[in-house]
Amino acid sequence: MSDDGTRTEPYGTWPSPISADVVASDARTFGHVAVDGDEVYWREERPTEDGRGVIVRHDGEGIEGVTPDGVNVRTLVHEYGGGDFTVHDGTVFFTAFDDQRVYRQPPDGDPVAITPAPESERGLRYADFEVASDGRHVYCVRENHDVTADEDGAEEPTNALVRLAADGSDEPAVIASGHDFYAAPRLSPDGDRLAWLTWDHPRMPWDGTELHVATVMDDGALVDERVVLGGDSEAVFQPTWAPDGDLYVASDRSGWWNLYRVPLDGSSPEPVLERTAEYGAPLWQFGMATFSVLDDGTIVAVATEDGTQRVELLEGGDRKVADLPFETVSPRVRSNGETMTFIAGGPRTPTCVVRWTPGDDPEVVRRSTALEVDDAYLATPEHVSYETRDGDVSHAYVYPPTNPEVEAPSDERPPLVVFAHGGPTGATTPALNLTIQYFTSRGFAVADVNYRGSTGYGRAYREALYGEWGITDVEDTVDAAVHLAETGRADPDRLAVRGGSAGGFVVLAALAFHDAFDAGASYFGVADLARLAELTHKFESRYLDQLVGSYPEAADTYRERSPVEHADRIDAPVLLLQGEDDPVVPLSQAEAMVDALTANDVPHSLLVFDDERHGFRRADSRKRATESELAFYGEVFGFEPADDLPRIDPVADDE
Repeated sequence: MSDDGTRTEPYGTWPSPISADVVASDARTFGHVAVDGDEVYWREERPTEDGRGVIVRHDGEGIEGVTPDGVNVRTLVHEYGGGDFTVHDGTVFFTAFDDQRVYRQPPDGDPVAITPAPESERGLRYADFEVASDGRHVYCVRENHDVTADEDGAEEPTNALVRLAADGSDEPAVIASGHDFYAAPRLSPDGDRLAWLTWDHPRMPWDGTELHVATVMDDGALVDERVVLGGDSEAVFQPTWAPDGDLYVASDRSGWWNLYRVPLDGSSPEPVLERTAEYGAPLWQFGMATFSVLDDGTIVAVATEDGTQRVELLEGGDRKVADLPFETVSPRVRSNGETMTFIAGGPRTPTCVVRWTPGDDPEVVRRSTALEVDDAYLATPEHVSYETRDGDVSHAYVYPPTNPEVEAPSDERPPLVVFAHGGPTGATTPALNLTIQYFTSRGFAVADVNYRGSTGYGRAYREALYGEWGITDVEDTVDAAVHLAETGRADPDRLAVRGGSAGGFVVLAALAFHDAFDAGASYFGVADLARLAELTHKFESRYLDQLVGSYPEAADTYRERSPVEHADRIDAPVLLLQGEDDPVVPLSQAEAMVDALTANDVPHSLLVFDDERHGFRRADSRKRATESELAFYGEVFGFEPADDLPRIDPVADDE
């Protein structure tokens, strides 16, 4: 033991109070946010309730759950959901996970369905709600899966904007259709106009969207519809009506998502402020929002610049950075015209629901976890930019091993786990991630990579992955590990890579096409690009056109980049973790990878999680996955973790 009371233990074996139970059980995940006057509502997923989605209300004095026991609030539109509910004068409108119908729940009343039962299970799905000022009608997006069974021979669900009678007295009325995708129906303050977004295959909403505006008639019909902004190569995000009737959006027409006021007379949009910073985000979920216009005309916005997020106040061309104790803010910004509500956190601050009136101190309304973790066990991330093999630049947050009780032998360097995020048009931030801290507090270094293709560094950086998926993102992930090993921050013989979905694809591709990593953990990762193109859901069914090429025309390229086709080149152990009911990356992908690994005598383990879809929501699933991953690294790297873990024995068959 050293003079300061610490003891010397090998990396990876350090005892830590950040247990798998801490990672899995108590942390709520915050989703959609809504405001209703002075009351704030949000959806939170509770791992201890099998991942059930619950609407929670804060009335200024206390917190109470709104959703009755046994009800799970979650929409499956686009599979990724979001925009699951809204509130008007105390009445909540929400989509129930079990049947995907819309329910009306009055104050102190029980939920009542206001949309018809679908013909097939979850055949009619609803999201992204907007209630008329008189409360009589609800506007939203509907995704119709029943149509695929009709005689018209449709091969995929159809999406449309619909108007619902708030009391369920009428059938849903389609008010806009004909495009592949719809989002963000937003009524002007006087209710006379509706704005919304559309896009069509093969574009994703961060490639190009069109902003529509139309006049709303008394019967709900839309007339004088016109496209006022956007196109194939301009991504318009978050149409927002100001209290005075002006329309604002974020657009990346300059190469960066900046804010614009959109005149409705056909003249050019007016920039609020032109900067090389991102004021928008990729529309993976409904209801995302990065800015709000207050009653006095001030715009409160979240900006991302060089990997750093800030809350800014924009007024009359001036920009002021708010002095707030948060380093990360999720794109869930809402206001009642005076007070902001958002989801925020930081490297040492658990994600919180925050209320803030500019000029006052922020109020933390709800923390994602009630557990207290000593800051001494929390690794502080460093934003690192590093040169890639082709002379470009990529980015990562690097976390050092951190534990006040232990130090490592002076001649040892730590094992490294490189995290590859999903999307791939996603991004990682320095928000407190207990999974990362689980590893760093046990003696691992962690690199959380924002490879080229990630959001937050401008459109050109995002589009650097187009046509290069499976190459550029993988090389950037490998180069991060090599950079840290060469600079002495990681053991070059103990490098692991882990990721989920598109990040899982990075894992498998890095193992198949490169030899830098000594182990890989793939969470519901893509193994066969061709099967993904053939079987994935509508939202992403043409995503690969941009990332790889049109299928089947580019079938050879799909095979060349599919890890399942090159399992004979993998010589590092693989851990596969997969939800049984995953509709995005089906279980068959993991099973095909197991067959290929078995045929080539590659050590591997497959863990299948019952009743889990794309992403693990249940506490028992999260705990099992976290402990199994640590046990896997211990087995591969030859150390004995301090924890009592399940045995993971990578073998060359799937027994």
